[in-house]
Amino acid sequence: MINNNLSSLAMLFGMLSLVSVGGGNTVIPDIHREAVLVHHWMTENEFAAAFAIAQAAPGPGSLIVALVGWKAAGLLGAIVATTAMYAPASILACLTGKLWRSFRNNSWQAAVEKGLAPITIGLVFASGWIVSQQVNEGILSYGFTLASALVVATTKVNPLWLMGVAGLAGIYGIT
Repeated sequence: MINNNLSSLAMLFGMLSLVSVGGGNTVIPDIHREAVLVHHWMTENEFAAAFAIAQAAPGPGSLIVALVGWKAAGLLGAIVATTAMYAPASILACLTGKLWRSFRNNSWQAAVEKGLAPITIGLVFASGWIVSQQVNEGILSYGFTLASALVVATTKVNPLWLMGVAGLAGIYGIT
């Protein structure tokens, strides 16, 4: 079972690595679908908790990959999932960067960059939507999520403050 999980982790995160335009958070909906609905490595609540931990921890937001790998196949699963998520994209980024620099000052470069921006925004929005559906239980929860998103989008408030307030609200049963 663990060997099967390891190969599934390598395939899943190797492919997601190459389509995570804009960062690891853009593929959260796919990670959720595979980890919770397809492979049943985690429950909905475990995924939401892993996402929160990964966002609060220092480093890239895609640290959730290691937590999914850990849940699927222990320490070796965390290593396989993390390597599969970062290695292909890193190699591709290095090769693409070299090629991209060789076409510097071409007009199509700006068009490509402008075209990728809305795709990235949409993928990040989809990630937030998936996670908010798992943790919101009522109108207050949805209101807090919306208010938090607006604060983050319109101010320079550190999101960790909002996470702290949300955690306290959860502890005291406010949301």
